[in-house]
Amino acid sequence: MAAAVGGDASRDRLLHARGVLATGRFTPTAESGELSAAALFAGPSVPVTARFSSTLGGHDGEPGDQGLAVRFHVGPGQDMDLLAFTLPVFFVRNAPDMLEFLRATNSGDPAAVSEFAAHHPEAATAMALAEEARPADSFTGVTYHAVHTFGLVGENGRLRWARLGWEPWWPLEPLSREEALARPADYLTRGLAGRLPSGFRLVARFPGADDLGVLHDPTRVWSTSADRSVDLGELMLDAVGVGVTPRFDPLRLLRGFEAPRDELVGVRSGVYGVGWGRR
Repeated sequence: MAAAVGGDASRDRLLHARGVLATGRFTPTAESGELSAAALFAGPSVPVTARFSSTLGGHDGEPGDQGLAVRFHVGPGQDMDLLAFTLPVFFVRNAPDMLEFLRATNSGDPAAVSEFAAHHPEAATAMALAEEARPADSFTGVTYHAVHTFGLVGENGRLRWARLGWEPWWPLEPLSREEALARPADYLTRGLAGRLPSGFRLVARFPGADDLGVLHDPTRVWSTSADRSVDLGELMLDAVGVGVTPRFDPLRLLRGFEAPRDELVGVRSGVYGVGWGRR
């Protein structure tokens, strides 16, 4: 099914195929080690390779979202990936729906997108947020969400489900569509070097009572409450990267993390493998 969702390059184009690498380090907080036994949080810091990306095709100022994939180089055989996007939720819940979504959005036919939306009301939140989003001024100034729910497992075996996200050290006001379209089509990629060094906080958000029924639904937004979030560490990116893009995989996890239990994450894992060969 992963190959099917990857699709024919001429028809079912993958999102976020255009991007730029950056390198830096991740430093955990003391609280992170109390929540998860992962070696990532043992300290003091680990090198990282990150990839910022834009929605495939068109102009960076068009409606859509941006992505941030991070590879933590914890040690031999202990790499971990975390994939996140500016949208807090995804469009679909499973593989067949993802294939249908890709075909509709890449058809160039607004009627196909409308028909998809009519048959998939769960996609309404992500589609509305994508359409309403104002263009980013820089990859480094926006928040990125890992839309799946991950388990944090402590040394005592306690499991806590959380949604993870990257919050920028220096948030930037978005641009108007007119301001963005006046810039080069790939202005986010072109402008990254001039924005470095820059950084993000890795934040874990925990569900409230109202969220338990949608705990593992990547199309649903959780309620918000500041007292249900914990800082897990800081990401410092200081240089544009060179070389081959890592084969990012949302299921490349360390001991101390529990894999998401939704229907989509395994398919997206396979899709990234297909997409990696096309970049």
